[in-house]
Amino acid sequence: MRSPFVLHIDIDAFFAAVEVMLNPALKGKPVIIGGMPDERGVVSTASYEARKYGVHSGMALRTAGQKCPHGIFLRGRFHVYSQTSERFMDVLRRFSPRVEVASIDEAYMDLSGMRYLYPSVYDLAHKIKRTVEQEIGVNVSMGLGFSRMGAKLATEVAKPGNIFFLRDEKEFISNLSLEKIPGIGRHTLVILQGLGIKRVKELRNAYPAIWKRTIAPHIYSGSRYPDRHEPRTKSFSRETTFPEDILDRDLIMSHLAYLVDRLSVYLIEHQLYAGRIEVKVRFSDFSTYTKRMSLDFPTYSYNNMWKRALYLLDCLLKKKKLPLRLVGVKVEDISHQRDILPFVSLKTEKLSSGITDVKKRFGFSSIFTARELLLEKIYPVDRDGVVLKTASLTK
Repeated sequence: MRSPFVLHIDIDAFFAAVEVMLNPALKGKPVIIGGMPDERGVVSTASYEARKYGVHSGMALRTAGQKCPHGIFLRGRFHVYSQTSERFMDVLRRFSPRVEVASIDEAYMDLSGMRYLYPSVYDLAHKIKRTVEQEIGVNVSMGLGFSRMGAKLATEVAKPGNIFFLRDEKEFISNLSLEKIPGIGRHTLVILQGLGIKRVKELRNAYPAIWKRTIAPHIYSGSRYPDRHEPRTKSFSRETTFPEDILDRDLIMSHLAYLVDRLSVYLIEHQLYAGRIEVKVRFSDFSTYTKRMSLDFPTYSYNNMWKRALYLLDCLLKKKKLPLRLVGVKVEDISHQRDILPFVSLKTEKLSSGITDVKKRFGFSSIFTARELLLEKIYPVDRDGVVLKTASLTK
């Protein structure tokens, strides 16, 4: 019988787990990452001890404070989490050259070739789990299947801290409830449930066209495992909720410029190019808008991304005459390489690369653009950059 060979591995409650690793006194306590309970903003990660009180990612910090008043609230340190993530991925690459990074705390591994070096693929999975937990110091959950969807769903069953093996993936997925399946949106789910369709096998029998579009392409797709040179993820984003609503355009621009700066440095450090940029705003009445546009060519240039981001911001600010609660920026269409660009000047890319080299050597805050300097009057600044009061630690 054919053995599963696609492994999905996920660090449990990642941000909180790193804080516990660095401060063992937090072990067994409800740790909530994202900000203070009296601040605006949302929870980035909650430890499993905090989740017992109903706290979860995306919940308002004030709501989390009400549900878990004795919780330990921390602002979070994205640069520390990023460093831990790099170590985590390095460990995985020792076991297989084909590692697909899904986010900062999870990855897929193709074990189809490496399994012949071990007694079985199951022994290999257990060895990977032990090695990660011993060397990184965090607990992980793992799922082993024949496709990425199967492995991902198996990991959900394994949480927290276990391994779940799929030997009959089709049967496993067929018996799952629809809300567990990625690709089926909320509105479609409501309609299908209203028609009495609750499980995947019922969907396949009653509406095969929907089943083929949302589920069938993923089952047994492991043989088409992506090349290891594909980008780690399809997008990266940074956003922040302001301590107080802001109406001043210059101050809003300063926050956005800093977030674009962060993304530019991240792309350069990981040798990636972005083909599209999106800006997000949330007004004081909680209405949220986004607008995106393509860049002239795939790039990591701060100047090129900033010009587009500023244009998008101005378009969004025209939506309402209200102060902003949040601003964010996302880069998409990520690639590791691009076609030859004979008629395009790359001066701004060389400038961005040079600035990034300085930041890596002397700290992120060693060089700021003039637009970002306004933030120094509002927030503390350390070697790693501006300490935004209510930063959203997006993955």
